[in-house]
Amino acid sequence: MSQVLEEIREAYRSVGIRLADSAAYGTYYTLRCAGCDRYVGVVGDRLLPGLMAALMEAQRGLYAEGLLGCRCGHQAVATGGSPPPWQAPAHERIGPEDWPLWREPYAHGDPLPAFPHGDGAGRHRFNEGDALPEEYRSLLLKMLAHEGERAGNKSFWGFMSTCADLAEALAPSDGAKGVKAEYLAEEMKHAILFHRLAAGLDPTFALKDVPYTHYAFHLPRESWADDALFHFFVDLNGAFHSRDWRESSYVPLTKIAATVERDELGHSEMGYRFLVGICRDARGKALAQHLLEKWYPAALDMFGRSDSPNAPKFIQWGLKGVGNAEIRQAYKQYADRKIEALGLRVPEERKNRRFL
Repeated sequence: MSQVLEEIREAYRSVGIRLADSAAYGTYYTLRCAGCDRYVGVVGDRLLPGLMAALMEAQRGLYAEGLLGCRCGHQAVATGGSPPPWQAPAHERIGPEDWPLWREPYAHGDPLPAFPHGDGAGRHRFNEGDALPEEYRSLLLKMLAHEGERAGNKSFWGFMSTCADLAEALAPSDGAKGVKAEYLAEEMKHAILFHRLAAGLDPTFALKDVPYTHYAFHLPRESWADDALFHFFVDLNGAFHSRDWRESSYVPLTKIAATVERDELGHSEMGYRFLVGICRDARGKALAQHLLEKWYPAALDMFGRSDSPNAPKFIQWGLKGVGNAEIRQAYKQYADRKIEALGLRVPEERKNRRFL
C-alpha cells in the first residue's frame, strides 16, 4: 500500500469514514460511512504527500456541523458534533431539457478570450500521417496524455464511473441525475474524438492506460457541492485549453477544438448551475465557501508552473498560443467573476497553491 493511500485511510478513519475497495480500474476509492456503510463520496490515490492530512484538518469542523458526512450523523458524532446532516437542496432548477448548457453563454457572443498563436502555428502545420519532428511528436503525446479523454484509456472510464456513482448517491433530484447523464454521454463523445486523433498519431499510445496525474482529479468529492465545484473549475480548464487549440499547428486537433471547447464550457456551466441552487440555502452557501479553499488553488495549479521549461517549446511549435501564466490569469479573471456573482468570496490567489 502506498504512503499516500495509507494517509488517506488514516485521515478518514479519524472521522468515522471507511476507505472501501477501489473503483473500476483502480486509482479511485469509494468512501463509506463506518456507522451504516452508506456511500459518502470518492477519493483518488494520486494526492500529493501530506495533502490529505491538511484537507482533513481544514474540513473536520464540517463533519461536526453536519455539512459533510453521512445522513445517519455518524461523522458528526465522531467529531464532537450532533446537528442534523445537511442535504443539497433540490431547487437548482435544471434538468435534461436544459441541455446543452453552452447555448446561453454563446448566445451573447464568444464567452472566452482569444489566444492568438504567434509565428509557431504559421511556420509549422502538420496533418495526420505526416512525418513529425521528434520533439514535436513528444510534446503532442505529452499533451494528449495529460488530456486523458480517450476511449482506450481505462483510467478515463474509471473516473467516469465515479461521476455516475456520485450522482446516483448524492444528486438532489432526478433532474440533476438526468443532467449528469447528459454530461457522461458528452464525455463519451470526447473519448471517441480523442481516441481517433490518438490512433492516427500512434496506435499504441491510443490504447495506453494513463491515469490522471494532477491532484485536482483525485481530491475527495464528498458532497453535491464538491461535485459542482469540480465541474465548474475542472471542465472550465478544459474549455480554456480547447480554446487555445483552435489555432494549433496540428490540424486534427484544430478540427475538434471548437466542439470540445463548447461542450466543456457547458459542463462547467452545469457545475455552476448546481452551485446557484446550493448557494440559495444558507448552510449550502457556507459549505461552498469553505470548499472553495480546496478547489480554487487546485484549479489554478492545473495550468502548471509559470516557469515551466516546456511551455516555450509548445508555443514555438504552435501547439499552444500562450504560456501557463497567461492562460491561468485569463481563466482566473473569468472564474472570479462567476464566484463573486454567487455572493462568495474569492480565495487568496497563492493560498494553498502547490504549483506557482
